[in-house]
Formats: sequence, structure tokens, C-alpha cells
Amino acid sequence: MNNISKLTGIIQSAVLDYAEHAMEQSPEKWLQDYLGKQLPAKTVDTVHAISGEIIETLNLMEEKKADMNTALAKGQSAENWLTSDIMAESGGNGEKARMAAEFFNGIVKSQISLGAASESEFIEIGHDSTEWQDENWNDYQLKDTLKGIALEAGKSGLREIASDVFLKASEEGVAAAFSGESVQDILINGANVGLKVAVSAGLAIAQESGVIPPTTFQVLATTAHKTVESMSAIGDVIKGKCTMTEALVKIKNTAVATFSGMWKQHKNKVASEIVDVVGDVFGVKGAVIAGAVSGLIVDQKQDESRFVTILKQTGKAALRFLTKEIDIPIFNQIKNKLLT
Repeated sequence: MNNISKLTGIIQSAVLDYAEHAMEQSPEKWLQDYLGKQLPAKTVDTVHAISGEIIETLNLMEEKKADMNTALAKGQSAENWLTSDIMAESGGNGEKARMAAEFFNGIVKSQISLGAASESEFIEIGHDSTEWQDENWNDYQLKDTLKGIALEAGKSGLREIASDVFLKASEEGVAAAFSGESVQDILINGANVGLKVAVSAGLAIAQESGVIPPTTFQVLATTAHKTVESMSAIGDVIKGKCTMTEALVKIKNTAVATFSGMWKQHKNKVASEIVDVVGDVFGVKGAVIAGAVSGLIVDQKQDESRFVTILKQTGKAALRFLTKEIDIPIFNQIKNKLLT
């Protein structure tokens, strides 16, 4: 059994256990109990620290998603919302521009890890360089730069869905998925916090078991959030609730909202850590996890063959967009602009 299948099984076990106890325990209480049972070598304090980090991260991601959705309802684009969100934070424009460069390098790393051709190159960041002084970055320049980074984050989310890694993991996830009748409706009717908590628990156990490479529990929870949201969009296509184009836009917007949460959570870390964090969430690791979770979203008993077809169609549609073969209006304004 390869690591994708192992990961699928671990996540399924966590989701099934959560489904069994969802009516009697809060997600927070279930997470502590489940991690305690699955990680017996960990102390109670360590388990509480892990669960606290996961819940705190998921709460932040939910907050950013809600903020973005409010902006979207008012006619603002996700990219403009993220730009305004970051601009409203304290700190000088030069420092924000430098941090944007660090996050951009993480996006470039994720593209490389997925084998995605990109004209973008890593930006050399000298912390004592005059390039990052506030007087070199007025509001217009910074907003333009941040919007460009937001667009790149959205495209990076679509590259994950279009990758061969995602499609392979998705098919294995579907093939190994449990019967839909084993899962309460709460787990198959869209993206919800409980499902994200369960997926996060599975990822934490998979990491401790050596199934996925080590990273932080914040990264695992962030990946769970983005994955469940994206899979929910694909599930809505299968159920006829939205079109393929609408699903791609939602996946793109999910990536932007996730990026905002990552910015708030990781902006004070050193450049190399930021690059690794973004690369983990948006690169191959994120694609494998997304594929493993894809088998948990709909009732495979009725929709298995259609689910596989829709997954492949979604990946191909994302790939066609990325090679400019299809048109999504919001992306007509995409500018592949570096920090110059």
C-alpha cells in the first residue's frame, strides 16, 4: 500500500470516528479525545497543545473566509479584498512589500513542486536593502503588488487541482472510499468545521506515523481547510448546484482566503520558513491530501463513476484555464507582475 492509500485510510478513520461522535461531542472535545487515543505516546499537555493549534488555525481560516465572502457579496473581488485586508494591517509599506516577496517565493516553490511551467523566478530578498524602505513603496505601488500576489495565489490553487498528482490521488481516494451510508449527512453536505477538524486529525496522525513529511500542525490544519473547501466546490458540481466555471472560481477564491490566513499567521517568520509553509500548502503535499479527501465528499455508492469523471473534468478545465484556453472574466485582468 503506497502513501496515498495509507493517507486515505487514516483520514477515513478519523472522519468516520468524528461522524460517530458528532452529535455528542464538540469538534474541539472530539479532537482532543481522538488524538489522545491515536497518539498514546503523547502527554495530555502535548495533545492539548496540538489540538489547540489546529483549532486556532481553523478558526482563523473560517474568519478569513467569512470576511472574503462578505466582500464578494458587496461586489468586491477576492483579490481586491485580500489587498485591502493586508493594507489595513499595521506596518510600513516597505515591510509589507518585503513580506509579499517572501510569500511570492513560496508560491513559486509550489509551482515548481507540481512541475508547473512558470516564467516567475525567486526574488532575492536582502533585509537591509534600500529596495524595501517605505519611501520606495507608495500605497498605489503596494496595492498593485499585493493584487498581483493574490492573483498568483489563486492560480496556484488551480494548478494544484490540475496536477497529475491530484488526479492520481483523487482516483485512489475514490477507489478506497467508504460507502456514503456509513457517514452522517453532516459530512457530505458541504464544507463544515467538523469535517475540517476530522481531516486535520487524520493529517496529524499521518504525520506522526511517517506517512507524510513532517511540518507544523498549523500547516496541516491550513491544508485541511483549503482541501475541504475545494472538494466541496467539486461536490457541488456533481450535485448540480454549480457549474464547472463557478467551481473553479470558488477554488481560486478559497486559495486567496487561505493565503490571507497564512499571511496573518506566518508573516513574522523568517523568509525560508514562509517559503516552505506556502510550498507545503499549495504544492505536492497539498495536492496529495486534496486527492485523498476527494473520496469523502459524496456518496460513492451512487456517484462513484460520475465522481471520477467530474474530478478529471475539473482538473482538465483548470489546466485549460491555466494555458489560457478557457475564459473566466475575473482573470482577464491577470498580470504576471513581480516586485519591480
